Amino acid sequence: MTDLGDGRAAHSPGRARLRDVLAVREYRGMLLAQITSEAGDQIARVALALLVLSHTDSPLLAAATFAVSILPSLFGGALLSPLADRFSRRSVMLGADVLRAVVVALLALAALPGTPLWLLFALLFVAETATPLFASAKAAIVPEVLGRVDLVTYGSGLSRSLSLANQAVGLVLGGVIVQLTDARAALFLDALSFVASFVILLAYLRPRPAALAGAGSIGVLDLVLDMMNGWRLLFSDSSRRALVLLGWGMALPLVAPEAVALAYGRQQGESDGVGALLMAAVVTGAAVGAFLVGRAMPRTQLDLVLPMSIGMSLPLLVTGIEPPVIVLLVLWTLSGMAQAFLVPVMTFTTLFTANENRGAVVGVAAAGFGLLTFLGYLVVGWVATVTSPAFSVVVMAVVGLAVAAVAFLVWPSRQILADLHRIERDPGAAG
Repeated sequence: MTDLGDGRAAHSPGRARLRDVLAVREYRGMLLAQITSEAGDQIARVALALLVLSHTDSPLLAAATFAVSILPSLFGGALLSPLADRFSRRSVMLGADVLRAVVVALLALAALPGTPLWLLFALLFVAETATPLFASAKAAIVPEVLGRVDLVTYGSGLSRSLSLANQAVGLVLGGVIVQLTDARAALFLDALSFVASFVILLAYLRPRPAALAGAGSIGVLDLVLDMMNGWRLLFSDSSRRALVLLGWGMALPLVAPEAVALAYGRQQGESDGVGALLMAAVVTGAAVGAFLVGRAMPRTQLDLVLPMSIGMSLPLLVTGIEPPVIVLLVLWTLSGMAQAFLVPVMTFTTLFTANENRGAVVGVAAAGFGLLTFLGYLVVGWVATVTSPAFSVVVMAVVGLAVAAVAFLVWPSRQILADLHRIERDPGAAG
C-alpha cells in the first residue's frame, strides 16, 4: 500500500485490511471522535432516564426519555440532513458537536429537583436533533476520506461495530457513573465528550468545499425541497431502492429481541440481569457481525445481504418453544451477527449516490429506518402484551422471512453488480 498526498491509501490489489483503513489519518480521527461522543451520548441517555425515574417514580416517563432521544432522528434525519450537501461536511459535523455540547451542558444545569419535565425533554430533543445531521455528514464524507470502495466498505463495518460496542458499554457505564456520582455529573461528562469530538475533528479532518456547488444561503423551503429530492433520488434508482426497502422491511424482526428481552426474562422467572444479558447478546452479536462483514470484499458483502437477512430471522423462530436461557443467548447472538446485512445496505446506499446528494439520500433513508424502528418497538410490545414475549418474537421473525422472500424475488442483482463495477472503476461515478 502506498499513501497519497492527502493521507488516503492509493489503490493496491487485494483485500482491504484494518491497517489500511487506520493508515488514513482523517479516518483515524473520525473513529476516535465517534467513540468519544457516542459513549458520552449513551451515558447521558441512561443518566436522564434515571433522573426522571428518581424524580417521578414513573417507569413510563423514564421510558419516554428514550423515545424523545429517538424521535428527533425523524425530523433531523429527513429535513436537516441535506445541509450536509449544501455546506462543508466538516463544518456541519463541527457545528453539530458545538450545538450538542452547549445544549447538553444546559440540560445538566437544568437537571434539578422541581425542573419541569417538559423543559428537560425539550432540551434533549434539541440536542438529539443534531445527531442525525452529524451522522449524515459523517456517512457522506467517508467515501471522500477513504477513496477506494474496499476501504469504504471495511471502514463502514468497523465504524458500525464500534458504534454497537459503544451502545452496550455506554449503557452499562452510564448506570455505574450515575451510581458513583449523580445524573448531572454524567450529563456534564456527555457535554465534554462532544467538546472532545469537536477538537479531534478540527485537528484531524481537513476542510473541503460543499459537495453541492453554488448552494449559497438556505431557507426552510429549500430544506423541504432538498428532502423531497432525497426521497425522489432514493426511490428512482433500483439499486438504492432495493437496499433501503430491505433494511426498512426488516425493522420488526431486528428490534423484536431487544424489545421483549426484559419481559421474557421475567416471564421465565429470571432476574432483570438475565433480561439485560439477552439484550446484550443481540448487540454483541451485531457488533461482531458488523466487523466480520466489513472485512469481506465489496462483491461478497453485497452477495451476503439477502442470505444474512434470512439468517437474522431463522434463529428467532426457536424462541417460540421457550428454550433455556443459555440456548436463547446463543440463538439471539447469531441473529445479532446476521444483522450485519445492514452494513452493506448502508454503505452501498451511500456509494451508489452522487457525492452532491449523499447527505439528503442518507438522511431520508435513516429517517425512514428510524420511524419504522420506533413503530417496531410499539408493535412488538403490543403483540407481546396480548400474546407473550416469545410469541411476539416468532411473529416478527415470520414477518422478516416474508420480507426477505419478496426481496429475493425482485432483487435487482444485475443492476447492483453493474453499479458496483462502475464505482470500483471510478468512485466518483455514482448516480
